[in-house]
Amino acid sequence: LHAPDKQSLTYKAFTKAADELKISAYELAKKTGGITSITQYLQDGFEIKYFPKGTGFPDLPLPEMPDLPKADVTAFSIDDESTTEVDDALSLTDLGNGMKRVGIHIAAPSLAIKQGDKMEKNIMERLSTVYFPGGKITMLPENWIAAFSLDAGAYRPSISIYFDVDSEFNVGEPTCKIEAVNIAENLRIQTIEPHFNAKIGLDEAGEMMFAHHQDLIWFHQFAVALQKARGKYEPDRAPQYDYSIELDEEGNVSVVRRERGSPIDTLVSEMMILANSTWAQMLDENGLPGLFRVQTGGKVRMSTQSEPHSGMNLAHYGWFTSPLRRAADCINQRQLLSLIEPDLPPRFEKNSSDLFAALRDFDAAYTAYADFQRQMETYWSLVYMQQENLRELSAVLLKEDLVRIEGLPLVGRVHGVPIDIPPKTRMKLAVTQLDAEQQLLSLKYLNVLPPESAA
Repeated sequence: LHAPDKQSLTYKAFTKAADELKISAYELAKKTGGITSITQYLQDGFEIKYFPKGTGFPDLPLPEMPDLPKADVTAFSIDDESTTEVDDALSLTDLGNGMKRVGIHIAAPSLAIKQGDKMEKNIMERLSTVYFPGGKITMLPENWIAAFSLDAGAYRPSISIYFDVDSEFNVGEPTCKIEAVNIAENLRIQTIEPHFNAKIGLDEAGEMMFAHHQDLIWFHQFAVALQKARGKYEPDRAPQYDYSIELDEEGNVSVVRRERGSPIDTLVSEMMILANSTWAQMLDENGLPGLFRVQTGGKVRMSTQSEPHSGMNLAHYGWFTSPLRRAADCINQRQLLSLIEPDLPPRFEKNSSDLFAALRDFDAAYTAYADFQRQMETYWSLVYMQQENLRELSAVLLKEDLVRIEGLPLVGRVHGVPIDIPPKTRMKLAVTQLDAEQQLLSLKYLNVLPPESAA
Protein backbone atom coordinates (compact mmCIF):
# COMPACT_ATOMS: atom_id res chain seq x y z
CA LEU A 1 0.00 0.00 0.00
CA HIS A 2 2.82 2.43 0.78
CA ALA A 3 5.86 1.41 -1.27
CA PRO A 4 4.83 -1.54 -3.43
CA ASP A 5 6.90 -3.49 -5.89
CA LYS A 6 4.30 -3.39 -8.63
CA GLN A 7 6.03 -6.16 -10.57
CA SER A 8 5.78 -8.67 -7.71
CA LEU A 9 3.29 -11.53 -7.81
CA THR A 10 2.07 -10.55 -4.33
CA TYR A 11 1.14 -7.03 -5.43
CA LYS A 12 -0.53 -8.23 -8.63
CA ALA A 13 -2.56 -10.88 -6.79
CA PHE A 14 -3.59 -8.48 -4.06
CA THR A 15 -4.72 -5.71 -6.40
CA LYS A 16 -6.52 -8.19 -8.66
CA ALA A 17 -8.42 -9.54 -5.66
CA ALA A 18 -9.39 -6.00 -4.66
CA ASP A 19 -10.58 -5.24 -8.21
CA GLU A 20 -12.71 -8.40 -8.35
CA LEU A 21 -14.26 -7.57 -4.97
CA LYS A 22 -14.82 -4.01 -6.21
CA ILE A 23 -13.12 -2.50 -3.16
CA SER A 24 -9.91 -0.55 -2.67
CA ALA A 25 -6.62 -2.20 -1.75
CA TYR A 26 -6.89 -0.36 1.58
CA GLU A 27 -10.33 -1.91 2.28
CA LEU A 28 -9.05 -5.37 1.36
CA ALA A 29 -6.09 -4.94 3.71
CA LYS A 30 -8.59 -4.07 6.47
CA LYS A 31 -10.70 -7.15 5.72
CA THR A 32 -7.66 -9.46 5.81
CA GLY A 33 -6.28 -7.97 9.04
CA GLY A 34 -3.29 -6.24 7.48
CA ILE A 35 -4.62 -2.90 8.70
CA THR A 36 -6.17 -2.67 12.15
CA SER A 37 -6.69 1.11 12.27
CA ILE A 38 -6.25 4.24 10.20
CA THR A 39 -3.61 5.46 12.65
CA GLN A 40 -1.60 2.27 12.15
CA TYR A 41 -1.91 2.72 8.38
CA LEU A 42 -0.73 6.33 8.51
CA GLN A 43 2.13 5.56 10.89
CA ASP A 44 3.26 2.57 8.83
CA GLY A 45 3.44 4.75 5.74
CA PHE A 46 5.44 7.40 7.59
CA GLU A 47 7.88 4.88 9.09
CA ILE A 48 8.43 3.06 5.79
CA LYS A 49 9.51 6.35 4.23
CA TYR A 50 11.51 7.92 7.05
CA PHE A 51 12.55 4.92 9.18
CA PRO A 52 13.10 2.16 6.60
CA LYS A 53 15.27 0.22 9.07
CA GLY A 54 12.55 0.41 11.72
CA THR A 55 12.15 2.65 14.74
CA GLY A 56 14.14 0.44 17.10
CA PHE A 57 17.71 1.33 18.04
CA PRO A 58 20.91 -0.62 17.47
CA ASP A 59 23.02 -1.37 20.53
CA LEU A 60 24.28 2.05 21.63
CA PRO A 61 25.99 1.64 25.00
CA LEU A 62 26.99 4.71 26.95
CA PRO A 63 30.69 5.52 26.93
CA GLU A 64 32.49 6.28 30.16
CA MET A 65 31.07 9.53 31.48
CA PRO A 66 33.44 12.46 32.10
CA ASP A 67 34.10 13.51 35.70
CA LEU A 68 32.62 17.00 35.84
CA PRO A 69 32.92 19.63 38.57
CA LYS A 70 29.73 20.06 40.60
CA ALA A 71 27.95 23.39 40.25
CA ASP A 72 27.17 25.26 43.46
CA VAL A 73 23.56 25.90 42.41
CA THR A 74 20.29 24.02 42.72
CA ALA A 75 18.27 23.89 39.50
CA PHE A 76 14.71 23.09 38.47
CA SER A 77 13.00 22.38 35.16
CA ILE A 78 9.55 23.38 33.86
CA ASP A 79 7.90 21.00 31.40
CA ASP A 80 4.65 19.42 30.35
CA GLU A 81 3.77 16.39 32.49
CA SER A 82 4.24 14.07 29.49
CA THR A 83 7.84 15.22 28.88
CA THR A 84 10.44 12.49 29.30
CA GLU A 85 13.35 14.27 27.58
CA VAL A 86 14.12 17.15 29.95
CA ASP A 87 16.54 19.34 28.01
CA ASP A 88 16.70 22.49 30.11
CA ALA A 89 16.65 23.75 33.69
CA LEU A 90 17.00 27.08 35.49
CA SER A 91 18.67 28.28 38.67
CA LEU A 92 18.53 31.60 40.51
CA THR A 93 21.10 32.81 43.05
CA ASP A 94 20.64 35.92 45.17
CA LEU A 95 23.90 37.91 45.16
CA GLY A 96 22.65 40.70 47.43
CA ASN A 97 22.08 44.41 46.71
CA GLY A 98 19.36 43.54 44.22
CA MET A 99 21.69 41.41 42.08
CA LYS A 100 20.69 37.93 40.89
CA ARG A 101 22.66 35.27 39.04
CA VAL A 102 20.59 33.49 36.41
CA GLY A 103 21.69 30.00 35.42
CA ILE A 104 20.39 28.29 32.28
CA HIS A 105 21.41 24.64 32.24
CA ILE A 106 21.14 22.46 29.12
CA ALA A 107 21.50 18.68 28.89
CA ALA A 108 24.85 17.72 27.38
CA PRO A 109 24.72 14.49 25.35
CA SER A 110 27.38 15.87 23.02
CA LEU A 111 29.94 15.30 25.79
CA ALA A 112 29.68 11.57 25.04
CA ILE A 113 29.51 11.74 21.23
CA LYS A 114 32.63 11.41 19.12
CA GLN A 115 33.00 12.25 15.46
CA GLY A 116 31.86 9.36 13.27
CA ASP A 117 30.76 7.11 16.14
CA LYS A 118 27.52 5.11 16.21
CA MET A 119 25.61 7.70 18.18
CA GLU A 120 26.52 10.54 15.84
CA LYS A 121 25.40 8.40 12.89
CA ASN A 122 22.15 7.60 14.71
CA ILE A 123 21.47 11.30 15.34
CA MET A 124 22.25 12.21 11.72
CA GLU A 125 19.84 9.50 10.55
CA ARG A 126 16.96 10.34 12.91
CA LEU A 127 17.56 14.10 13.12
CA SER A 128 14.71 14.77 15.56
CA THR A 129 12.19 13.23 17.91
CA VAL A 130 8.86 12.67 16.15
CA TYR A 131 5.73 13.67 18.07
CA PHE A 132 2.13 12.66 17.38
CA PRO A 133 -0.99 12.16 19.51
CA GLY A 134 -0.60 9.08 21.67
CA GLY A 135 3.08 8.47 20.98
CA LYS A 136 6.51 9.58 19.83
CA ILE A 137 9.65 8.22 18.18
CA THR A 138 12.64 9.51 20.11
CA MET A 139 15.90 10.65 18.56
CA LEU A 140 17.96 9.05 21.35
CA PRO A 141 17.57 5.58 22.88
CA GLU A 142 16.21 5.18 26.40
CA ASN A 143 19.60 4.58 28.03
CA TRP A 144 20.97 7.86 26.63
CA ILE A 145 17.85 9.79 27.59
CA ALA A 146 18.09 8.36 31.13
CA ALA A 147 21.75 9.36 31.37
CA PHE A 148 21.42 12.93 30.08
CA SER A 149 17.83 14.06 30.73
CA LEU A 150 17.79 16.65 33.51
CA ASP A 151 15.68 14.48 35.80
CA ALA A 152 15.32 15.50 39.43
CA GLY A 153 17.23 13.84 42.21
CA ALA A 154 20.78 13.79 40.89
CA TYR A 155 23.66 15.80 39.42
CA ARG A 156 23.31 15.82 35.63
CA PRO A 157 25.89 16.71 32.92
CA SER A 158 25.09 20.21 31.69
CA ILE A 159 26.28 23.07 29.58
CA SER A 160 25.52 26.08 31.76
CA ILE A 161 25.39 29.77 30.95
CA TYR A 162 25.25 32.34 33.75
CA PHE A 163 24.21 36.00 33.67
CA ASP A 164 24.41 38.50 36.52
CA VAL A 165 21.28 40.70 36.46
CA ASP A 166 20.83 43.88 38.49
CA SER A 167 17.68 45.28 40.07
CA GLU A 168 16.81 47.11 36.82
CA PHE A 169 17.18 43.86 34.85
CA ASN A 170 20.36 44.95 33.12
CA VAL A 171 22.20 41.82 31.97
CA GLY A 172 25.92 41.32 32.48
CA GLU A 173 28.39 39.39 30.35
CA PRO A 174 27.78 35.61 30.12
CA THR A 175 29.89 32.90 31.72
CA CYS A 176 29.77 29.36 30.29
CA LYS A 177 30.68 26.15 32.08
CA ILE A 178 30.68 22.41 31.50
CA GLU A 179 29.54 20.98 34.85
CA ALA A 180 27.29 18.62 36.76
CA VAL A 181 24.19 20.41 38.03
CA ASN A 182 22.00 19.29 40.91
CA ILE A 183 18.42 19.08 39.57
CA ALA A 184 16.15 19.49 42.60
CA GLU A 185 12.71 19.64 40.96
CA ASN A 186 10.97 18.77 37.71
CA LEU A 187 8.06 21.21 37.86
CA ARG A 188 5.10 20.20 35.69
CA ILE A 189 3.06 22.89 33.98
CA GLN A 190 -0.27 21.20 34.71
CA THR A 191 0.55 21.25 38.44
CA ILE A 192 1.86 24.79 38.80
CA GLU A 193 -0.20 26.72 36.24
CA PRO A 194 -3.35 26.84 38.43
CA HIS A 195 -1.22 28.76 40.95
CA PHE A 196 0.84 30.76 38.44
CA ASN A 197 -1.04 32.41 35.63
CA ALA A 198 -2.00 35.84 34.33
CA LYS A 199 -4.70 36.23 37.01
CA ILE A 200 -2.96 34.88 40.12
CA GLY A 201 0.45 33.82 41.39
CA LEU A 202 2.54 36.71 40.03
CA ASP A 203 2.51 38.76 43.24
CA GLU A 204 5.60 38.58 45.45
CA ALA A 205 3.41 39.20 48.52
CA GLY A 206 1.23 36.15 47.85
CA GLU A 207 1.44 32.71 49.40
CA MET A 208 4.04 30.37 47.89
CA MET A 209 2.09 27.43 46.47
CA PHE A 210 4.88 25.21 45.05
CA ALA A 211 8.65 24.79 45.05
CA HIS A 212 10.48 27.73 43.44
CA HIS A 213 7.28 29.79 43.20
CA GLN A 214 9.20 32.89 44.34
CA ASP A 215 11.90 32.21 41.73
CA LEU A 216 9.28 31.99 38.99
CA ILE A 217 7.83 35.37 40.00
CA TRP A 218 11.25 36.97 39.52
CA PHE A 219 11.93 35.04 36.30
CA HIS A 220 8.64 36.27 34.86
CA GLN A 221 9.52 39.89 35.68
CA PHE A 222 12.92 39.37 34.05
CA ALA A 223 11.32 37.75 30.99
CA VAL A 224 8.99 40.72 30.52
CA ALA A 225 12.00 43.06 30.73
CA LEU A 226 13.75 41.00 28.03
CA GLN A 227 10.64 41.14 25.83
CA LYS A 228 10.52 44.91 26.22
CA ALA A 229 14.21 45.17 25.33
CA ARG A 230 13.53 43.22 22.11
CA GLY A 231 10.46 45.34 21.34
CA LYS A 232 8.25 42.25 21.60
CA TYR A 233 6.19 43.06 24.68
CA GLU A 234 2.47 43.09 23.79
CA PRO A 235 0.41 43.27 27.00
CA ASP A 236 -2.83 44.11 25.19
CA ARG A 237 -2.62 41.40 22.54
CA ALA A 238 -5.77 39.29 22.23
CA PRO A 239 -5.37 35.83 23.76
CA GLN A 240 -3.98 33.15 21.46
CA TYR A 241 -4.16 29.45 22.15
CA ASP A 242 -2.42 26.24 21.14
CA TYR A 243 -4.35 22.97 21.16
CA SER A 244 -3.09 19.43 21.57
CA ILE A 245 -4.79 16.05 21.32
CA GLU A 246 -4.73 13.56 24.19
CA LEU A 247 -5.95 9.96 24.11
CA ASP A 248 -6.98 7.82 27.07
CA GLU A 249 -6.74 4.04 27.41
CA GLU A 250 -10.32 3.58 26.17
CA GLY A 251 -9.58 5.50 22.98
CA ASN A 252 -11.50 8.63 24.00
CA VAL A 253 -10.15 11.87 22.56
CA SER A 254 -9.76 15.09 24.53
CA VAL A 255 -8.44 18.48 23.48
CA VAL A 256 -6.10 20.41 25.76
CA ARG A 257 -5.94 24.18 25.40
CA ARG A 258 -2.91 26.19 26.44
CA GLU A 259 -2.61 29.94 26.19
CA ARG A 260 0.29 31.11 24.08
CA GLY A 261 2.20 33.79 25.93
CA SER A 262 1.06 32.67 29.39
CA PRO A 263 3.41 33.65 32.25
CA ILE A 264 5.00 30.17 32.28
CA ASP A 265 5.34 30.14 28.49
CA THR A 266 6.83 33.64 28.55
CA LEU A 267 9.45 32.99 31.21
CA VAL A 268 10.62 29.67 29.76
CA SER A 269 10.75 30.89 26.17
CA GLU A 270 12.58 34.12 27.06
CA MET A 271 15.24 32.23 29.06
CA MET A 272 15.78 29.88 26.11
CA ILE A 273 15.90 32.82 23.68
CA LEU A 274 18.51 34.46 25.91
CA ALA A 275 20.69 31.33 25.87
CA ASN A 276 20.14 30.57 22.19
CA SER A 277 20.89 34.10 20.99
CA THR A 278 23.96 34.47 23.23
CA TRP A 279 25.46 31.17 22.14
CA ALA A 280 24.72 31.92 18.46
CA GLN A 281 26.56 35.22 18.86
CA MET A 282 29.51 33.42 20.49
CA LEU A 283 29.84 31.02 17.56
CA ASP A 284 29.65 33.88 15.07
CA GLU A 285 32.17 36.08 16.89
CA ASN A 286 34.61 33.17 17.01
CA GLY A 287 34.24 32.40 13.32
CA LEU A 288 32.49 29.05 13.86
CA PRO A 289 29.66 27.83 11.65
CA GLY A 290 26.52 26.22 13.05
CA LEU A 291 22.88 25.71 12.22
CA PHE A 292 21.37 29.15 12.70
CA ARG A 293 17.77 30.33 12.42
CA VAL A 294 17.62 33.50 10.33
CA GLN A 295 14.98 35.82 8.94
CA THR A 296 16.17 38.67 6.78
CA GLY A 297 12.89 39.17 4.96
CA GLY A 298 10.27 36.57 4.21
CA LYS A 299 10.16 33.15 5.82
CA VAL A 300 12.43 31.88 8.58
CA ARG A 301 15.16 29.64 7.20
CA MET A 302 18.24 27.81 8.37
CA SER A 303 21.77 28.86 7.53
CA THR A 304 25.28 27.73 8.42
CA GLN A 305 26.21 31.39 9.02
CA SER A 306 24.59 33.72 11.51
CA GLU A 307 22.35 36.49 10.18
CA PRO A 308 19.68 38.58 11.92
CA HIS A 309 16.32 37.10 12.87
CA SER A 310 14.00 40.05 12.17
CA GLY A 311 10.89 38.32 13.49
CA MET A 312 12.47 38.02 16.94
CA ASN A 313 14.42 41.29 16.62
CA LEU A 314 17.73 39.54 17.27
CA ALA A 315 21.12 39.90 15.61
CA HIS A 316 21.91 36.18 16.15
CA TYR A 317 19.78 33.12 16.81
CA GLY A 318 20.21 29.36 16.72
CA TRP A 319 18.86 26.25 18.41
CA PHE A 320 21.00 25.01 21.31
CA THR A 321 18.54 24.20 24.09
CA SER A 322 16.92 20.90 22.97
CA PRO A 323 19.87 18.57 22.27
CA LEU A 324 17.97 15.46 23.45
CA ARG A 325 15.35 16.06 20.78
CA ARG A 326 16.92 17.83 17.78
CA ALA A 327 20.06 17.17 15.77
CA ALA A 328 20.53 20.90 15.10
CA ASP A 329 20.93 21.53 18.83
CA CYS A 330 23.40 18.65 19.15
CA ILE A 331 25.50 20.03 16.30
CA ASN A 332 25.47 23.54 17.76
CA GLN A 333 26.29 22.22 21.22
CA ARG A 334 29.30 20.37 19.86
CA GLN A 335 30.52 23.59 18.22
CA LEU A 336 29.95 25.46 21.46
CA LEU A 337 31.93 22.93 23.50
CA SER A 338 35.06 23.80 21.52
CA LEU A 339 34.79 27.39 22.81
CA ILE A 340 34.36 26.35 26.44
CA GLU A 341 36.93 23.52 26.38
CA PRO A 342 40.01 24.74 24.45
CA ASP A 343 41.41 21.22 23.91
CA LEU A 344 38.26 20.15 22.05
CA PRO A 345 38.27 20.98 18.32
CA PRO A 346 35.04 22.10 16.64
CA ARG A 347 33.11 19.38 14.84
CA PHE A 348 32.68 21.49 11.69
CA GLU A 349 34.87 24.12 10.09
CA LYS A 350 33.67 26.91 7.80
CA ASN A 351 32.28 25.80 4.42
CA SER A 352 32.10 22.18 5.58
CA SER A 353 30.22 20.09 3.04
CA ASP A 354 29.16 17.77 5.88
CA LEU A 355 27.54 20.69 7.70
CA PHE A 356 25.68 21.80 4.56
CA ALA A 357 24.43 18.22 4.17
CA ALA A 358 23.36 18.13 7.83
CA LEU A 359 21.42 21.38 7.37
CA ARG A 360 19.66 20.04 4.29
CA ASP A 361 18.78 16.71 5.91
CA PHE A 362 17.63 18.25 9.19
CA ASP A 363 15.48 20.86 7.48
CA ALA A 364 13.78 18.24 5.30
CA ALA A 365 13.22 15.79 8.16
CA TYR A 366 12.00 18.44 10.60
CA THR A 367 9.43 19.62 8.04
CA ALA A 368 8.30 16.06 7.25
CA TYR A 369 7.96 15.15 10.93
CA ALA A 370 5.86 18.28 11.56
CA ASP A 371 3.65 17.41 8.57
CA PHE A 372 3.11 13.91 9.98
CA GLN A 373 2.20 15.35 13.38
CA ARG A 374 -0.35 17.65 11.73
CA GLN A 375 -1.76 14.74 9.71
CA MET A 376 -2.28 12.68 12.87
CA GLU A 377 -3.73 15.66 14.75
CA THR A 378 -6.14 16.24 11.86
CA TYR A 379 -7.35 12.64 12.01
CA TRP A 380 -7.88 12.72 15.77
CA SER A 381 -9.59 16.11 15.51
CA LEU A 382 -12.12 14.53 13.15
CA VAL A 383 -12.57 11.62 15.56
CA TYR A 384 -13.17 14.16 18.34
CA MET A 385 -15.78 15.94 16.24
CA GLN A 386 -17.58 12.64 15.67
CA GLN A 387 -17.24 11.72 19.34
CA GLU A 388 -18.76 15.04 20.44
CA ASN A 389 -21.30 15.09 17.57
CA LEU A 390 -20.24 18.60 16.55
CA ARG A 391 -22.49 20.09 13.88
CA GLU A 392 -21.37 23.72 14.04
CA LEU A 393 -17.90 25.23 14.51
CA SER A 394 -16.33 28.63 14.89
CA ALA A 395 -13.21 29.43 12.88
CA VAL A 396 -10.89 32.22 11.80
CA LEU A 397 -10.36 32.94 8.11
CA LEU A 398 -6.72 32.60 7.04
CA LYS A 399 -7.11 33.39 3.34
CA GLU A 400 -9.67 32.80 0.60
CA ASP A 401 -11.57 29.67 1.77
CA LEU A 402 -8.93 28.39 4.23
CA VAL A 403 -9.83 28.58 7.95
CA ARG A 404 -8.34 27.62 11.30
CA ILE A 405 -10.93 25.85 13.45
CA GLU A 406 -11.20 27.29 16.95
CA GLY A 407 -10.69 24.81 19.76
CA LEU A 408 -8.90 22.19 17.64
CA PRO A 409 -5.47 21.78 15.97
CA LEU A 410 -7.25 21.72 12.62
CA VAL A 411 -7.25 23.69 9.37
CA GLY A 412 -9.91 23.19 6.70
CA ARG A 413 -11.56 24.65 3.62
CA VAL A 414 -15.04 26.15 3.59
CA HIS A 415 -17.71 26.42 0.91
CA GLY A 416 -19.56 29.67 0.40
CA VAL A 417 -17.23 32.23 2.02
CA PRO A 418 -18.16 35.71 0.67
CA ILE A 419 -15.26 37.18 -1.29
CA ASP A 420 -15.37 40.50 0.60
CA ILE A 421 -14.62 38.96 4.02
CA PRO A 422 -11.05 39.86 5.07
CA PRO A 423 -8.54 37.48 6.69
CA LYS A 424 -8.67 37.09 10.51
CA THR A 425 -12.48 37.34 10.47
CA ARG A 426 -14.23 34.94 12.85
CA MET A 427 -17.10 32.98 11.36
CA LYS A 428 -19.60 30.27 12.16
CA LEU A 429 -19.52 27.12 10.04
CA ALA A 430 -21.81 24.16 9.53
CA VAL A 431 -20.40 20.64 9.29
CA THR A 432 -22.02 19.17 6.18
CA GLN A 433 -19.94 16.01 5.85
CA LEU A 434 -17.61 14.26 8.29
CA ASP A 435 -15.82 10.90 8.02
CA ALA A 436 -12.69 10.43 10.11
CA GLU A 437 -11.88 7.08 8.48
CA GLN A 438 -11.84 8.69 5.04
CA GLN A 439 -10.26 11.87 6.49
CA LEU A 440 -13.13 13.81 4.95
CA LEU A 441 -14.50 17.09 6.28
CA SER A 442 -16.87 19.42 4.42
CA LEU A 443 -17.72 22.81 5.90
CA LYS A 444 -20.25 25.47 4.89
CA TYR A 445 -20.10 29.18 5.76
CA LEU A 446 -23.01 30.41 7.90
CA ASN A 447 -22.24 33.90 9.18
CA VAL A 448 -19.62 36.26 10.62
CA LEU A 449 -18.94 36.19 14.37
CA PRO A 450 -17.75 39.08 16.54
CA PRO A 451 -14.02 39.18 17.49
CA GLU A 452 -13.19 36.79 20.31
CA SER A 453 -12.41 39.56 22.79
CA ALA A 454 -15.93 40.90 22.28
CA ALA A 455 -17.67 37.55 22.05
